[in-house]
Amino acid sequence: MKEELQLKYITRGLRGRGRTSAGVAAAALVLGAVGLPAGPAAAAEPHHVLTPSFLAYTDSTTPDTAVFHPSGGEIPAGSWRDDVQAVHTSRVYVTFDIGGIYAGRVSKATLVARESRANDCARPRTTIAQPTAAFTGENSWSSPPRTIGRAVDATAEGSDCTSWRTTWDLAAALRDALTRGDHKLTTELRIPRRYEANVSYGRWLETNEFRFEVELTNAAPLKPTRLYNGNTDTPCGAAHFARSEFSAYADMTDRDRDPGDSLTPEFEFWPVADPSTVTAMQASISSGGDGLSGVGTVPVTSLPDGEYAWHARTYDQRAWSPWSDPCRFTVDRTAPGVAPTVASPEYPENPANPTGGTSVTGTFLFTAHGVGDVVRFQYGDSQWSLYNQVPADQLGGAATIQWRPRDAGKQTLYVTSVDRAGNASPVRAYTFNVRDLTVTAWSTKQEPDPSGAGIAVTMRFGTQPGNGVTTVTYRVDGAAQQSVAVGDEGVAEPVIGPLKGGQHTLGYAGRNAAGEVLYEQETTFYVDDAPTVTSDGVYPIEGSGGGVGVPGVFTVAPAVTQGATSVSWFTTADSNHTVVPLGADGKARITWTPTASGWTYFWFSVKYADGTSSGWRSFSTTVR
Repeated sequence: MKEELQLKYITRGLRGRGRTSAGVAAAALVLGAVGLPAGPAAAAEPHHVLTPSFLAYTDSTTPDTAVFHPSGGEIPAGSWRDDVQAVHTSRVYVTFDIGGIYAGRVSKATLVARESRANDCARPRTTIAQPTAAFTGENSWSSPPRTIGRAVDATAEGSDCTSWRTTWDLAAALRDALTRGDHKLTTELRIPRRYEANVSYGRWLETNEFRFEVELTNAAPLKPTRLYNGNTDTPCGAAHFARSEFSAYADMTDRDRDPGDSLTPEFEFWPVADPSTVTAMQASISSGGDGLSGVGTVPVTSLPDGEYAWHARTYDQRAWSPWSDPCRFTVDRTAPGVAPTVASPEYPENPANPTGGTSVTGTFLFTAHGVGDVVRFQYGDSQWSLYNQVPADQLGGAATIQWRPRDAGKQTLYVTSVDRAGNASPVRAYTFNVRDLTVTAWSTKQEPDPSGAGIAVTMRFGTQPGNGVTTVTYRVDGAAQQSVAVGDEGVAEPVIGPLKGGQHTLGYAGRNAAGEVLYEQETTFYVDDAPTVTSDGVYPIEGSGGGVGVPGVFTVAPAVTQGATSVSWFTTADSNHTVVPLGADGKARITWTPTASGWTYFWFSVKYADGTSSGWRSFSTTVR
């Protein structure tokens, strides 16, 4: 991914003029390069001004020691006399850091110094400059660094005895050093040997005024290429945009770019119908592994619908590239006016009867409904989550998807069409009914059978209306199979019994008109044969009344009367079971006289002649 940097328009100027400081030492003195403030240099060649990273001189009177000159003052070249008139001969060594300069672009390279005085103004200026190997702690007057280039004569500006600007042309020396891969250039300043011992030829140079001026040639940047609309994955082509700004990308290339050079882009756009109406674009820079790109921002939100074009060029602070080829784009805010059509052979819309099933994948056909610039369709099972998409087979065409319903029953597929600019049509809600063959069963009513032999149970079988299930066959506890027709609402409610209380097994199947089993299930259900209990009102069921020592009567009537003989009961106050025989009317009447106030819970069950018992009926009452 590219990292975008906000563009700053700057014009590159001179680098490097400044003062250095030094101290006297017996080892090498390194002076840091100082950059000049940038100055206006529009249309000028790139110009580096470097200050020394090293400065020293040697003295014939101390042949084994190099002298590293302090900041300020002057430094001698040639012969000179000290305060006691002893004669010295000196050579100056100055080093500049040249790393990062491109040898192929060197046009001029000038060593500049300022003369403070001459020993004899009648003598001509003869100071020469000659490249050498690096000056190290092992070098001195008696052991100078080896020379590695041609000696160059000085040129002075003005006709005075001393010059504020004395120069030496070191372009060849700089090219040679860069070609060798050197990062430093060291130069020896001295008087030619035939005059070197002659004090009258000696010169003095200002310590802090050495600098190295380098001018480079420049070729204009290349015409921008690799144009993109919106992102760097979308090459320039038919691009449509609706409501949001987008970025235009153009690769910037400069064949002779120096690492210090800044490349800046310029973008502009215009309506294709009126190329004379040109608008500048806000620009920035994007850098990444594939190079440097200019980025222009197209203000789509402020543009009327129509076709536009943009181009870009590159500036290297000295020259402009040619304009790139135009790249077109279209602003389109007009959404498709009608929703797409939807059809499916497996799942027709709003069918009379359900179709398919949750295990059946359907084919759905979308069409643009006559809208000519539809490029894709988006769909989903909610109109707020149309995350699925499929391309149209052609502009304004159709698309087919495979879709399996998640649930049975009525389902809705929501579909919208999208044009080239991303505008969406109204949403089409396509409702279909997915077949569900499930048959449910549960007891809706239980009541004593008139025969007294058990409980009659009303069983409700339910299934989806119209799914093809016409009959339900069933058997209870493995007994003979029974059959019941399913009504138009998908419901059948046979009465099963008489059944004894407790748990029973129900096996059942939903069948079509041909008798084929479409659904089959086995389940259990519980039959409640507990007796009914009524109160004479003294102690209402789930209520309060009476009092300590006040009797109340509960009447117990068996739900299954055949074979019933008695009622067994107990309470939370007395857990011992008490058996009361049934009266002539088939009911048991139980008189209860509480001995304490408060809450009491009761349980009642019917006992039968065959030794079985009914389920328990329970309730509570509260003694006041």
